[in-house]
Amino acid sequence: MSLDRIIVALDQMSIEEIDVFLKQKDNTLPFVKIGLELFVKHGPELVHRIHNDYKKKIFLDLKLHDIPVTVAKAISSLKGLPIDFLTVHLSGGEAMLKAAVAEARVSIPDCKLLGVSFLTSLETTDLEDLFGIEDTDEAFLRLFKVASISGIDGVVSSPLEVSLLKKHFPNLLSVTPGIRFRDEIDSNVVQDQKRVMDPEQAFDEGSDYLVMGRSLTKTDRFSERIKSLQE
Repeated sequence: MSLDRIIVALDQMSIEEIDVFLKQKDNTLPFVKIGLELFVKHGPELVHRIHNDYKKKIFLDLKLHDIPVTVAKAISSLKGLPIDFLTVHLSGGEAMLKAAVAEARVSIPDCKLLGVSFLTSLETTDLEDLFGIEDTDEAFLRLFKVASISGIDGVVSSPLEVSLLKKHFPNLLSVTPGIRFRDEIDSNVVQDQKRVMDPEQAFDEGSDYLVMGRSLTKTDRFSERIKSLQE
C-alpha cells in the first residue's frame, strides 16, 4: 500500500489537536481532509495554514448541495484556495453537477470535483426507509451514471460499492471513506460508519484513495498503524 493514497480526516479535532497530530515525526501522510465542521468554524485560513505550514494536500469535504447557481457561487468563493479535492452531493442532480464542474474549472482548476453518493452512516434499511430503495446496486448505478454524464472527476462511496463503480465507470476516481483496520472491524469499533472495510480489502476492490479518520487521529499506536499501511 502507498501512503500517497491515504487521506486523513481531521474531523472532530481542535486546532491544537490538529497541530499535535501533524507535527508527529512519523506523520508522513501527505493528504488531509478538512470537513464541514472545521471549515465553518475556522474558514479558508485553516486551509492555507495546513497547506503552507505542513505542506499537505487538501481534500475540502463540504458536500455542497443546493440549486445550481448557489453551488456554482459557493465554488467561486473558493477561488485561490490550495485544494486538491472538493465534494458535492450527486443527489443534487445533473444540472447542479454540471454547474459545479463549469465553475470549478474556472475558479479552482487544479481541484478534482468528487460526487458523494450515499453517506457511509446509512445502512440498507435507512436507504429503504428514506428513499424507498430496495435494489441498492441500481440506486448507486443511477448516481454513478449522473456523475459520469456531468463530467465530475470521481465519486465518494463506501468500499462496498467500489467494484460496482469500477465495473461500469472505470474512468471515475473512487475515494472511499468507511475504512477501518481489521482489528477494529472485528471488535466492532466502527462508531457511526456502517458500510466498512479494511484498507487492503478496499484497495483490492479498486479504491483509488482511502479516507481514514479516528483510526489514525485517535490511536495511541500511530507508528504501528503507519507501518501497517506501508506493507
